Amino acid sequence: MESNNLINRVNSETIHRGEYINLRTDELEKNGKIIAKRDVVEHVGSIVAVPYEINDQNIYFYLVRQWRNPIEDWVLEFPAGTLNSEENHEIAVVRELQEEIGMRPTIIDYWSYLYVAPGWCTEKIHCYMAGGLKKSKLISDVDEQIEVVKLSQEEIFNKIKNLEIIDLKTISAFNIFQNYYKNDFLKI
Repeated sequence: MESNNLINRVNSETIHRGEYINLRTDELEKNGKIIAKRDVVEHVGSIVAVPYEINDQNIYFYLVRQWRNPIEDWVLEFPAGTLNSEENHEIAVVRELQEEIGMRPTIIDYWSYLYVAPGWCTEKIHCYMAGGLKKSKLISDVDEQIEVVKLSQEEIFNKIKNLEIIDLKTISAFNIFQNYYKNDFLKI
């Protein structure tokens, strides 16, 4: 792409500072002309964990059904959480799994990160596979109401197909598992 035709941010104003997010308004210019103002959510980042166990060559996953206030509905999803200030990602994975499903992983494998909504948000969600699960419960966050749900691969496929799983990070993380991890685990 030609450098003289690029869009540049020329001004940025923070209009809200929160504990985990900030909201800013950016002015964008192209060829020396202001062309747009855009609102941007700055997010500290998060993790999603795919907790799995293998029994007799069958893979099962632990999901959580929890109330999500912004959409005022229950969501079936993989455990996930916002990173605390400069928190080590693997520590966050362990913490979230202990809080949400009452288990601690002995195997943690980082896949990569995904941008949640790069058109208007800086949130980067780091995707981890978590196995070797052992019982280990921490107290849940005060604003969480959670039911733990154990599902097979086929049950997850059906719930996605029937729109019972509508959470994008969960669908993405499940597809990552299916495409990049499943065959390796079944050889064990």
